Amino acid sequence: MTTTANKLLLLLAGLLLLGSCNKVTHVYTDSYIMFYNIHRGIELMYGERVKGEYWLYLSPLDPKCVSYNSKGNDKIIYDDLCKKHNDLSYCREVTFYNGVGGDGASYPDYTSVSITCNSNYDEEHPAGTPLNDIIICEYCSSYLYVIGGYADESLLDVKTKPLLEVTADDLAMLGRLNFFFTQNPDTPGRHDITVSVTTDDGRTFTATCTMDFSE
Repeated sequence: MTTTANKLLLLLAGLLLLGSCNKVTHVYTDSYIMFYNIHRGIELMYGERVKGEYWLYLSPLDPKCVSYNSKGNDKIIYDDLCKKHNDLSYCREVTFYNGVGGDGASYPDYTSVSITCNSNYDEEHPAGTPLNDIIICEYCSSYLYVIGGYADESLLDVKTKPLLEVTADDLAMLGRLNFFFTQNPDTPGRHDITVSVTTDDGRTFTATCTMDFSE
């Protein structure tokens, strides 16, 4: 029979084991963004959000991470990006669990997005014309929070707005970028969709994926 003392010992051992599996550390940082994923292009994935509603997910191509604890040239790059975004006065402790924590962003920053179909999408959107007027953008950006002095945490929430209304400020210091189609092509089935983004350093990243708009 297990005594009360033995039960307490077992409970204490379990708590110690749990604590050892979830190591908590605190890192003081002057910058809200603690790592950047620097990339040389974009990749696309697509899916069906709900029945008949399709989305595109944009992700960085071959990202290289530079962070607050990088060394050598990578640390110089990280520091330069913090200065570029005026992210220098956060001055707080950030909690890490098992070495994981802090917020990140992609770089370069985007300044505009254009989405087209390589075939006729509908009567208003022949092949190669922008579909921006029938697309909703879902994004998460740290830029306005940072330049606003870290005061309004609601600026870090996921936002949605028509792609036609998205600005360069919305596309800076991104953590997420998705697109939702508000109407489907006249002809169901497979269509090649191309996304082009311009960057703040003068480049254009382009990627194409074949989406299946099946009924």
